[in-house]
Amino acid sequence: MDQEYPAEILPVVSLEGHEDRAWHIAWNPTRPILASCSADKNVRMYAYSNATNTDMLDGPSLKFSHISTTPTGHTKTVRAIAWSPSGKTLATASFDSNIGVWAQEEDEDGEEGAFNPAAEWECMSLLEGHETECKSVAYSPSGNLLASCSRDKTVWVWEAHPDHDFECMGVLMEHTQDVKCVAWHPTEEILASASYDDTIKLYVDDPQEDWFCFQTLSGHSSTVWSLAFSPDGRFLASASDDTTIRIWERIQEHKWECIDVLEGHERSVYSISWGVGKFLASEDDSNLGWLASTGGDGLINVWDLKAAPSTKDPSRKALSHQLIARISQAHDVHDVNSIVWCPRKGFEDMFATAGDDGAVKVWRVAIS
Repeated sequence: MDQEYPAEILPVVSLEGHEDRAWHIAWNPTRPILASCSADKNVRMYAYSNATNTDMLDGPSLKFSHISTTPTGHTKTVRAIAWSPSGKTLATASFDSNIGVWAQEEDEDGEEGAFNPAAEWECMSLLEGHETECKSVAYSPSGNLLASCSRDKTVWVWEAHPDHDFECMGVLMEHTQDVKCVAWHPTEEILASASYDDTIKLYVDDPQEDWFCFQTLSGHSSTVWSLAFSPDGRFLASASDDTTIRIWERIQEHKWECIDVLEGHERSVYSISWGVGKFLASEDDSNLGWLASTGGDGLINVWDLKAAPSTKDPSRKALSHQLIARISQAHDVHDVNSIVWCPRKGFEDMFATAGDDGAVKVWRVAIS
């Protein structure tokens, strides 16, 4: 008999169509679009809308429709995708070592900012420089910077210029192995990377010099697959092949330390996502949001995280976590490769997953 949890994970839709494993998904931050990428080298896009009453966002009333399949021209697997904060460009990271930057042709007669979901996505720029498989790509909160990482052990920081022009601002060679993931702090230009060398590196830009690593976070006993900053930027979560999730707190401007370890997976934790959460969001400022995790065991866990003043040191926060919802065999017997919360207002309880079965699934968290 399954344990009772305060919430449940409900399926919204299963989106088939990729011809090989689905690696990653990305919600457009400004438009109702979900994008997915796959070993089939295509990016698929889906539009979603509320079928009936706009106030009642119940699962069944939300409709997803396939709007485009873009053959990326990458010669190998598209491993990761990322939207710019404006929602107008999409970056694709491929095992062919390149990064594509995609946008829709601006309609000459169309209104400024008008969105035509059917308009074709075109590759505006191809960023070359990595020597081998590119594993992850991420835009900074301003949209001015793009980070990428690769099996070549490097992290690249690119600056976005007008007309989809990009300039390399730094090649960071701090890791000793394959770099699996890059993630930006939600409000500051702090970059984090995770690696097969079991560590996390944190970087900032020195105005006088270049990008540099200001701290290495060690503690995981195996590959670190995924990273997610808390929505308020005070914490960082890391997911590992060692089956745990570690929570790191920023205790000084350039110092983070591990304050909690979440256990709840039987195999590698491949992906985590930290969202603002829904039904607990209005209580008080101790709420840190919901952390969702998934991986090689096919489980999805959703944790509610809170911070209260520590009894030992009131100036510090003590973190508490509660597993509020769980589902097994999310993609049947297959590994689940990624999990991502929808960032748009009104959809804080919705997330998507991508699996080795080639499916992209959308889920909602509901109070039991």
